[in-house]
Amino acid sequence: MNTHTDDIIKRIKKRREELGLSYQDLAARTGLSKSTLQRYETGDIANIPLSKISVLAKGLQTTQQFIMGWEEETQSERPNIAYVIKDGIYNVPVYETVSAGFEAYACNEVIDYVPTVISNPYEAEDTIAIKVKGDSMYPKIEDGDIIVVRKQESVDSGSIAVVLLDGDEGLVKKVKYGSDWIDLVSINPEYKVKHFEGEEVERVRVVGLVRQIIKTV
Repeated sequence: MNTHTDDIIKRIKKRREELGLSYQDLAARTGLSKSTLQRYETGDIANIPLSKISVLAKGLQTTQQFIMGWEEETQSERPNIAYVIKDGIYNVPVYETVSAGFEAYACNEVIDYVPTVISNPYEAEDTIAIKVKGDSMYPKIEDGDIIVVRKQESVDSGSIAVVLLDGDEGLVKKVKYGSDWIDLVSINPEYKVKHFEGEEVERVRVVGLVRQIIKTV
């Protein structure tokens, strides 16, 4: 076990004990199993995934930065822009809805931040995260999952993208298109394909490409 991992384990244990939580208590808060939590604290799992760090932070009523030991840099004046926290890892703002993520500028529209690896720093300002509602993309994307999205106005046919329908309804769909038609396809077979042809294509506007899916516990 390296020093950095050892420090993370100490902070998790210290915070759990400060709150007077047993492993079972923390398991109930996070959805992680009691045995997994015990393995984290004993170092049996060498690397704790960043997605689990986020879950642990919430359960321990603290921040991801505290657990990881990161010195948070001064955040942008606009809190809805991703900002670097350590060597290519950015805190990406999480929005409650698609429309909030693509239309909002106020601080109160951001509900959380999620640490994300972004190899190209020029992409950071155009990267956001959205908490997904509904099961139309089940099982690939489930209700409550977080998607990391790069803002862009076009995607390759067959890509999973964020789109705005009629300028206000935000959807996460697989986008397929031809010369004069576009289909918004759900992975869940219970949902019908939304087909647009001719002038109706103008009702659909691609606003982002889904780059990563963060599963919730």
